[in-house]
Amino acid sequence: MKITKLTVWDVDYGLSHNINQHPVIIRIDTDQGIYGAGEVGLAYGDGNRGAIHTLTQLFERHLIGQDARRIGAIWDKLYRKTFWGQSPGPVLFGAVSAIDNALWDIKGKALGVPVWQLLGGRMWDSVRLYANGWFTKMARPEQAAERVLQIQAEGYTACKLDPFEMNKEGNFEFPNRHIPRDWALLAVERVKAIREAVGPDFDICLDIHGNLGTTDAITYGRMLAEHRPFFYEEPVDPGNFDSMVKVGEEVPIPIAGGERLYTRYQFRPFIERQAFDILQPDIGLCGGISEMMKIASMAEVYNLHVQPHNCGAPVATAAAVHAVFAMPNFIILEWFPYWPDGRYDIVTEAYEKKAREGRLEAPTAPGLGIELNEAYLGRFPSITAGS
Repeated sequence: MKITKLTVWDVDYGLSHNINQHPVIIRIDTDQGIYGAGEVGLAYGDGNRGAIHTLTQLFERHLIGQDARRIGAIWDKLYRKTFWGQSPGPVLFGAVSAIDNALWDIKGKALGVPVWQLLGGRMWDSVRLYANGWFTKMARPEQAAERVLQIQAEGYTACKLDPFEMNKEGNFEFPNRHIPRDWALLAVERVKAIREAVGPDFDICLDIHGNLGTTDAITYGRMLAEHRPFFYEEPVDPGNFDSMVKVGEEVPIPIAGGERLYTRYQFRPFIERQAFDILQPDIGLCGGISEMMKIASMAEVYNLHVQPHNCGAPVATAAAVHAVFAMPNFIILEWFPYWPDGRYDIVTEAYEKKAREGRLEAPTAPGLGIELNEAYLGRFPSITAGS
């Protein structure tokens, strides 16, 4: 089953939430008429166009003519023969991850089984989701409390927010990784209001986006702990290993992180030292399904859980869904049910629309269980390599 063609779409939605939204979607075709879909995990921020250029280079140098079923051999080649593969970063490994996920889609379709079946079989009948993307422009604690009750009414039993997201003027500012005390105390009040609104059985996940210094992360983390957060995500710079460990030792909340780490090799020290209690590899950045399952296996040895970072478009969501259904140490999946930009139309039937009561049942269709909506994708710029 030879790889014959690559198509890449730059799905540019412009600015949303003060960041540039650019899902990058790929299609890999084979000579047997089966295609696979993948997605670069750079749906926001910078680096998207670099990943698009990298995808075409990888295709022309390492993919065209290869047997699409040899997923492990192709991954190893992309890691070892690209020079920068062994010093991984988001642009190259966003491309590698998209390719890997597309190859799993092809293999599942060729064998007529869902991808989770190829990863060891189904662990779970359904998986738990937490709602993200709901907390915007909510400066007052009572606003957050009112909105989270709507989420709870939809059946979700967990949500995530960055309580430090904005100051009173709605701006994002973290000068010197230090927050004015009145702003920080407002963040604590937001979490308090949410806890009082939803009661004790609803989980509140906190994402700090690596913005705090070690001192503030400890000081305000201790205050936030009173409201029993499910986890404390990236309280400090995720690349600062020692600071992350120190915060974990001083704050009685499980520490989560890993969306900005790539491959098992970068995760290794965080796992061995247990700097994270909950690992959050992004399936569109860490190296794809192949690598996420290896990271999860390493974490399982240390009794650590995995909660994949998942904030892109429906193709990345589909890949993450199949990985977690086969993952013994999975704990919860990030879910964005409220995107306003139309990205659910990238596929003909998005998993985001299939969730019920804050859970998702195991998919049964072959491959990733999605089909690209090329009529919709045709609205955006694309690049094709091969034939």
